[in-house]
Amino acid sequence: MGKDEWPIAQRIVTRAAACSLEIASDTACVLARHMQRVLDADPTLHLTAIDDPADFLERHVGESLEGASLIEPALRGALLDLGSGNGYPGLPVAACRRGLRPILAEASRRKAAFLRTLLVPDFPGGLVIERQVQRSADLGEHDELAALLCRGMGNWERVLPRLAPRLGVDGRLLLWAGERVGQVSKWTAWRRLRLLERRALPGRDRSWIWLFSYQL
Repeated sequence: MGKDEWPIAQRIVTRAAACSLEIASDTACVLARHMQRVLDADPTLHLTAIDDPADFLERHVGESLEGASLIEPALRGALLDLGSGNGYPGLPVAACRRGLRPILAEASRRKAAFLRTLLVPDFPGGLVIERQVQRSADLGEHDELAALLCRGMGNWERVLPRLAPRLGVDGRLLLWAGERVGQVSKWTAWRRLRLLERRALPGRDRSWIWLFSYQL
């Protein structure tokens, strides 16, 4: 990482500490590289509506760090990020919880190709699935999931209960969404998903990370 990028990594370390997440400097550098590559590619791929670096750091990196802090460091296995697009929140969560192997689901061919470039060299065990993943069969023969992440994807209320049975015994589902989750979680299809925690996102009005487990 160039000397001009190091201040970004330092800010990421500070932001992580704000949600009681301690990360090493090399992890912060991974997240800073990811951030810069998304900003560089955005004019062509339209990866984000946020072009101010400070706002980007909070909305994308910071909110991903909040999610990572909800996951036990000992959790091991595959992490599925639905509709990954620019790699948030999946890659930051995987960077902070190195026991998790990122699987990024993205239907757009161009965005999927971009995500593959992000996996090298920082996530050598990672994988991009270039299609919509809306039911268990779409995952094929992939292992059971340790973590299932969803942020900014439409139809989540129907997709997530279909995929939740792929979670392992200690698996976690993280959903970045508004207050409608409270209503949807009472649907019959969600009866096996148990809410463990709801964390408010700093500076956001009625927006949270909802943490669920799956009851076998």
